[in-house]
Amino acid sequence: MSDPTPILDTINRYAQTFTSGDRDAWLDCFTADATMEDPVGTPLKRGRDEIGAFYDQSKGSADGVELRLGADPVVCGSQAAFVLDIVVSLGDSKLGLNAIDVMTFDDDGRIASQRAFVDFSKLAPLDS
Repeated sequence: MSDPTPILDTINRYAQTFTSGDRDAWLDCFTADATMEDPVGTPLKRGRDEIGAFYDQSKGSADGVELRLGADPVVCGSQAAFVLDIVVSLGDSKLGLNAIDVMTFDDDGRIASQRAFVDFSKLAPLDS
């Protein structure tokens, strides 16, 4: 893919729809047979049903989860890597950590595979 625009649009939509809680729009970022390893080292999730279950578990574990794109994603062909700042709301507390996502995309710019490098031991309180 020579034009990175569809990939960049999907990455932005991925973060925005997860944050806003639009499960269907978030799942539409993925191909029907996509894979997800989030975090890296956990069992591979295959297809939208398993990826949707990941979404449900992630959103159900906190009062809110916000994904913020860090620096501009790096797109090379049909792949991209980028930093996500993750903000977790638990009551009046906000916690944060960073993740590095690496994704592969199909010709339509949908996510075919996703791997998230994240260390949950780095989750720490954020200043308000």
